[in-house]
This record gives sequence, structure tokens and C-alpha cells, in this order.
Amino acid sequence: MAKNDDKTNDKPKNDMKEPEFKDKPIYVKVSDDTRALIDKYKEKGTTISDLVKNAVKYYDDFDSISHEIDGIIDKFKEPGESDIKFIERAIKYYGDQKELNRDLWVRARDEMKMMLIGKTTFNQLIHAAEMPEESLQKPWRKNVAIDLILWYNDAKPLKNLSIEEIIKTVQKMWVVANYFHTIDVVKESEDEFHVLFRHRQNKRYSAYWLGYFTELFTSEEMPFKCQVEGQPFDESISMIIKIGYKK
Repeated sequence: MAKNDDKTNDKPKNDMKEPEFKDKPIYVKVSDDTRALIDKYKEKGTTISDLVKNAVKYYDDFDSISHEIDGIIDKFKEPGESDIKFIERAIKYYGDQKELNRDLWVRARDEMKMMLIGKTTFNQLIHAAEMPEESLQKPWRKNVAIDLILWYNDAKPLKNLSIEEIIKTVQKMWVVANYFHTIDVVKESEDEFHVLFRHRQNKRYSAYWLGYFTELFTSEEMPFKCQVEGQPFDESISMIIKIGYKK
């Protein structure tokens, strides 16, 4: 009898807990404000299923923000400003800085040890260069323009750069370095470019940079034989660069 009782108490081998269906409907009571938002997106063709899926995903993404970043948001957002509004403002600020090439300037400062110098300091350097013992020829010839051009073009050999790449580098980097507020380049023909440099200094400043770039584009190190014609003005420099032949 005891043997039969043991058989009776044995559980069948297939007596397992049935799995819970994951597509089981979710019912939840929402506020009037939430219902209004749901209705807003339903009118745009979004299904309740997609709303829930996206909402949960965005919530999970937002909830996974590190405590460090969460602290920065709390520290810098305006009183009454939502986290989303702050993030929008931060992203816009980041985009504006990218447009201003701030990241490029940081790289130039770190990798090329470039410095932004003020108007007074720079004019003092020009004045020192004009003294009898230190003519402008020295700062014109002892410059890092070619080094900077190579750096900007990822160390591509100078002889492999086109004249347009070289001019575009000058146009980009000398504005980033704050020496000019704008540099306009017009390709007059296949072998002639008009470059207009604009600044807020004086005619002596224009004369310095005209000599500097004339020295650069007529240098023996350049891959092209160039002829430069230029004229300095109070707040601009007009240069015509004519390309003769590739060396």
C-alpha cells in the first residue's frame, strides 16, 4: 500500500509552470494630461503600441544618464527649465561652437602650440620687427605657414597639394586663429585667384600680412610657380595669385 501511496504523490514529469505570455495587454489608468498627449499623437497616426514602446525606450535612455551628467544638468539649467529644454539649449550651443570651428582651434592650440594674441601685443611685435636690427624680412621668412598647411591637410606631402587646397587652408586657419574675421576667395580662372583678407586693425597690419603671404606663395618650397600682386588697405588686403606652372 505504501508503494502505491508513493506513486500517488509523485508529480508528473510534464507538470511545469506555463510561461507567461509577453503580449499580455497592459491596462493602466492615465491622467487627463497624459490622455491629451496620447490623443495628440494618435491624430498623427501613431499607434498606442508605438507610443508605449518609444516612451519606454526614451525613458530607459534618459534614466541611464550617469550621475555625473545628471549633476551637471542640475547645476547649469535655468530655474524652472526642464531637462529636455536644457539639453536642447546645450546641443544648440555645441552646434554653434562647431560652426565657429572652436574644436579646430583647440586642436591647433594643442597640436601646433598656436596662440591667440591680442591686438596690442601683435602690434608691438610688428613694431619690434620694423626696428633697424630686425627688419620685416625675418618674420616673413621665418614663419610656420607651410607647417600649418601640412598639418591641416593630414601631413599630405606639399607637392601633392593643389593650389586650391593650399589657399583654402589659409582661408580656414587664418580666420580660426583670429588674424582675420573673413577671407574671401574667388577663382577668376583656372590659374588665377583673388583673395580678399578683412580685419579690424590698420594699414601697417595689412602691409605685414601682404608681405607674409607674398613670401609664402612665391617660396621655392611651394609646388607651384606663383606670381602675387597685392595692395594693402586700412582694414583689408587684396591679393591676386596667378599660377604659372607646377614645379
